[in-house]
Amino acid sequence: MSNFKGLFISKNQVWKEQLSNLLNDDQIELTTVSDWKRTFLEQQHYHYIFVDLETIDDPRKLQVPSTSILIGLTSEHDFEIGRELLVAGAKDLILFPEEEHRLNHLIKELNNQFLFQKEAESGYGTGQVHAFYSAKGGSGKTLLASMVAQSLSIHQQLKVLVIDLNAQFGNIEVLFGSQPFRSYYDLIPVMEEMDIRHIQNIGQYIEEANLTLITGPTDPAKAEQIPDELISRLIRVAKSQYDFVILDLPTSINNLSFTGLNEATHVHYVLTPDSLGLRAYKYAAEMFDRFQIGKNDNLSIIVNRVHSKLELTEKDISKILDREVHGLIHSDFFSIQPTLNMGGAFFKKVKDKGSTKVAKDVKKYSDELIKRTMR
Repeated sequence: MSNFKGLFISKNQVWKEQLSNLLNDDQIELTTVSDWKRTFLEQQHYHYIFVDLETIDDPRKLQVPSTSILIGLTSEHDFEIGRELLVAGAKDLILFPEEEHRLNHLIKELNNQFLFQKEAESGYGTGQVHAFYSAKGGSGKTLLASMVAQSLSIHQQLKVLVIDLNAQFGNIEVLFGSQPFRSYYDLIPVMEEMDIRHIQNIGQYIEEANLTLITGPTDPAKAEQIPDELISRLIRVAKSQYDFVILDLPTSINNLSFTGLNEATHVHYVLTPDSLGLRAYKYAAEMFDRFQIGKNDNLSIIVNRVHSKLELTEKDISKILDREVHGLIHSDFFSIQPTLNMGGAFFKKVKDKGSTKVAKDVKKYSDELIKRTMR
């Protein structure tokens, strides 16, 4: 059964057959016509409108509704025609059939956005915001934030958004093997009217992990231009549409990290079991108390890189902190290194418990987190 409807305007019979076969696997019911008529859109709503540029004299005459996606197909590299099509509101221009793979990838991403929008309109999403923070650099919070996000998405079948608030030099996308072209910096012009469509446009869907990723500009100059209100609006719009919004916060306390901590419904503090980690936590805890962050059991302590040869045990750490430790992540660097370097998913199926100590510990922590926060 087809979930989406598409309209293809072309006189090329070969292309009609090729495109129809290509879209069949993506559950798109394709209608093909030889000439463009505005009445087509009045009679039927189409999710996709594909246009053979050799069929259309002037792409600017195309008047496509905002609820439809316009994609141009061409057999030649022509900058002027491509520019006119993009000005007319096209999502992309595909060199066909050479770039079939790119079209296929684009359609998969757009299908997910359509399905997400449908769920969002029906009120889907519980809106929990979880911030991962550590006052000590190199604690492993970015890795744990990404792994917990994957576990919530894969094991709990929840809709998850990951936002990297390390605006200057964040690299969380490396853990997902992705290379985003947009960031939340691109939301500045639409900050006042921001809605879920804007978030979809800058987010990248990670198919293997079944979650959406939004990154920062990775440019110190641009990072300084990001207003606090932008991050607040981004989080608030996102939490109304996603089950879990995972924030990876920078170690330094700046406008972005402080905004993330204030917007979070739950804070996960990542602690390394050494004197440097304990001292950094002490300073962070004082700040949390001063600004009422993580109150009412909304702060969890994760001890990362636990090893049997360490001098400090879980009981020692709990006694020193005077707080309960909620998660222990064992040290297993050499086992997780291949996945880190390749940017692959740590969990791929619902029954996947993890192939390393770290993955197994993260799944356990995520399972217990669901019990604590969704009861």
